[in-house]
Amino acid sequence: MLTYDMDQRGEESLYAYLYDCMRADIENGSIAAGEKLPSKRKLADHLGVSIVTVEGAYRQLIAEGYVESRARRGYFAAYISSSNTRALTKEGGVAPAGTFMPDAFEHKGENEPVFSPSYAFDLSKGQLPESLFPLASWSKALRDTLTQEPASALVGESDPLGCMALREEISRYLRQTRGLVAPPENIVVGSGAQTLYNLIVQLIGRNRTVGVEDPGYPRLRRVYGANNVRLSPIPLDASGVSMASVRAAGVDRLHITPSHQFPTGIVTSVSRRHELLGWATEVPGRYIIEDDYDCEFRLAGRPIPTLQGIDASERVIYTNTFSKSLGSAFRIAYMVLPDHLARRYRDELAFYSCTVPAIDQLALARFMQRGEFERHVNRLRTHARDVRDAFLATLKDALPQGSFTVAGHDAGLHFVLGFPEIDDARFAESLAENLVRMPSLREFSMKKNDATNDCRYVVQYLQLSEDQARNAALAIARAYASIH
Repeated sequence: MLTYDMDQRGEESLYAYLYDCMRADIENGSIAAGEKLPSKRKLADHLGVSIVTVEGAYRQLIAEGYVESRARRGYFAAYISSSNTRALTKEGGVAPAGTFMPDAFEHKGENEPVFSPSYAFDLSKGQLPESLFPLASWSKALRDTLTQEPASALVGESDPLGCMALREEISRYLRQTRGLVAPPENIVVGSGAQTLYNLIVQLIGRNRTVGVEDPGYPRLRRVYGANNVRLSPIPLDASGVSMASVRAAGVDRLHITPSHQFPTGIVTSVSRRHELLGWATEVPGRYIIEDDYDCEFRLAGRPIPTLQGIDASERVIYTNTFSKSLGSAFRIAYMVLPDHLARRYRDELAFYSCTVPAIDQLALARFMQRGEFERHVNRLRTHARDVRDAFLATLKDALPQGSFTVAGHDAGLHFVLGFPEIDDARFAESLAENLVRMPSLREFSMKKNDATNDCRYVVQYLQLSEDQARNAALAIARAYASIH
């Protein structure tokens, strides 16, 4: 029976401490791969904690891929390869319990082309509602920046990597909320995700083949294509990008969304993360671009550790943006480079001026330093959870039991609705008749001519109020009923 001294948890919650202990034992082999774990009730009784505590720890371990739940058999430790990785320690990788994570790559659901505005419910764009923007606190940060910062900081020449004050705040925030050690010297600030994509291409080479998730983010593919980068679509399995497909494609670059894959919602398992890092170190010059686009909005359990946080071989470029949390017009993004790439950036690309105005950078640094950003994210996260719950509860009440499935609803700001045994072409027509824009999962695939009947749809809901979410769900139910 697993035995841990729960009195040693310090300020951690019981479930977080139990999760930490079990995760460490699985990583170091004290709990062997495939070993059957105690039932929730037995472990709770043994440790003198509630079943809820054990459920929370098991749920997080399952989400990250450390534990497998097998129907009618129980819980089992997964196989975890430890080569070419850092241990997930307090300093290196796991965010503290109850914290929130930084923002991410923008407009992950903004498909091309732009769709008609005539829809009553457009679920294709999860943009921040204007009413939720923290206008008062942002205005104060901006006024204080203009009145208190020296003129040289506002209008003088700035560091090509971005203002040090902002990079220091990003570094602090990443350590506190993502457990990621990101020295300010390794952080590059840019005006949105597309700017960073272009810089990454120049930094690690154009004459390469980049593996991209399929289905995946259409605008990412267009940016790479505009840079004459060859693309190879990599299919997904339940654990993330398929390693067999990665190897078969012969790529030496991967751009992935491991904490919440867009659009499928898959969370890359810890075992697959170690496989990816092992692949990256097999051949010199291989890199993984980790797109952490909506990680702060995980709606259940603890944050999923970053891939760069366990990378011991400097093969991962971490990317993030403020556009999900502060709105699509807020053009500030950043990347965290490994040490050798940070040096190369300064040597080869520092002739570029930073593309974000110094005033905006300094105001954001002040906004973060005062804790306003974290408070805003907390409020936005609560809003997202309430809207999602209202949507799904209404859909559950309005549709027959078993008529739909939901995937990825806890991992971020979108989820996938599936409607088994229904004709997707007819359903799409019925949705349009009911003024619902809900993009099919196939719209995000590079295989445009796939005629397979796959009635799964990507739902983005941040822009909705709870009432709007209920009405959207009712409209979907009407569309379903009209053809079923």
